[in-house]
Amino acid sequence: MFCEICKKKITSRRNLFNLFERQIHHICEYCFQKYPLIIKKSFIPIDGGEMIWASMIQTYDDISPLAHMSFYKPFIIDFIKNYHQSILLIYDQLNDEIMDLLEKVKLGDIYLLSLYDMIEKKGELL
Repeated sequence: MFCEICKKKITSRRNLFNLFERQIHHICEYCFQKYPLIIKKSFIPIDGGEMIWASMIQTYDDISPLAHMSFYKPFIIDFIKNYHQSILLIYDQLNDEIMDLLEKVKLGDIYLLSLYDMIEKKGELL
């Protein structure tokens, strides 16, 4: 498997206990340290409910979303355990137009999970 950012081969240690497990990460250790996950969770009041916005990374324009997609699992487990009455929306790249649309649409409670956010007006939303 190759890293989605630097395109180098990802090597992992295999032993008897993990020999047949699938490798799901698409990012090498060097690129993971260079582009770390900066997890942010916000609660935003919207029309007809509340939006719980979990964002993993802020403003990396040149990175493929596939590199960090394997890190969705803890957020989906959090949604199932705590917010299962809400609507789950997952976006790779979140921008101002999508946020404006989600604030106006009356869907009730929303659990929004975004990989990268390209929001310009962060002060107005929070």
